[in-house]
Amino acid sequence: MRLAVISDLHLDINQINEEDALNEMAQFLLNQQIGVFVLAGDTYNHLKDTAAFAEKLSARLSPVTKVYYLAGNHEMGDKTPDQVLESPLDAHYLHRKSLDIGDYRLIGNNGWYDYSFDDGRHDEALIHRFKQSFWYDRRIEEVLSDNSRAARSAKQIQEAVLTAKAAGQKPIMITHFSNDQQLIDQLPFSRPELTVLKAFLGSKKLGQQLIDLQVPILVSGHVHWQQEPHRVQQTTFYNVSLGYRTRRIHEWRQGDFFQEWRERLLILDL
Repeated sequence: MRLAVISDLHLDINQINEEDALNEMAQFLLNQQIGVFVLAGDTYNHLKDTAAFAEKLSARLSPVTKVYYLAGNHEMGDKTPDQVLESPLDAHYLHRKSLDIGDYRLIGNNGWYDYSFDDGRHDEALIHRFKQSFWYDRRIEEVLSDNSRAARSAKQIQEAVLTAKAAGQKPIMITHFSNDQQLIDQLPFSRPELTVLKAFLGSKKLGQQLIDLQVPILVSGHVHWQQEPHRVQQTTFYNVSLGYRTRRIHEWRQGDFFQEWRERLLILDL
């Protein structure tokens, strides 16, 4: 079976017509004989819009392709309560769910960040003040500290990975937030004071734990920076973010959204 994953489409911010997106994606995915397609977060700025898009796309692709989605920080920023984000929601929501594909087990989790990518450069209180003053995620309901929320996610992920391995399945982990130290290390910042943003990109700690667990494939988004897949010990990291092309921000290599989507789409033959 063929698995396809993409994240950070930001269809609303990129001003992409929904009907065009549904038509183009459905045709391409069917032509490529994709069995499972995952939108790994930040499809829209509202969770209900991402859920509706997944449902509409699924209707066009069924029964050939199953469609799933995760919530990124942009979906979470619509004030959806934490308890709702942690619930099953609908058949397409992949958070805290798994799917067996042959010898592999696809595991989905939104993930979170624990400031470990900051490597202690900034005081945690300063990081939190920066977040609440400037960062998009100040909109997200804060029922737990970032460290506690990340620890909850890490526990869910580790339990799912261990369960998969006990069943003889090879885990494929898909999160919105990054666990890729090499990716974060190469990010350029225009001003030194902006390096505090690394704190909000994911979890270095979780990435190392998953390497230690010999998870063969880690897929994530969130970081709008294009990097080739790379391997650390037995684990291959993939970043599948598409990112923005607006009047002020130009993160695509292609001039056309759908050309960029096809180039950024990860396809794995399992």
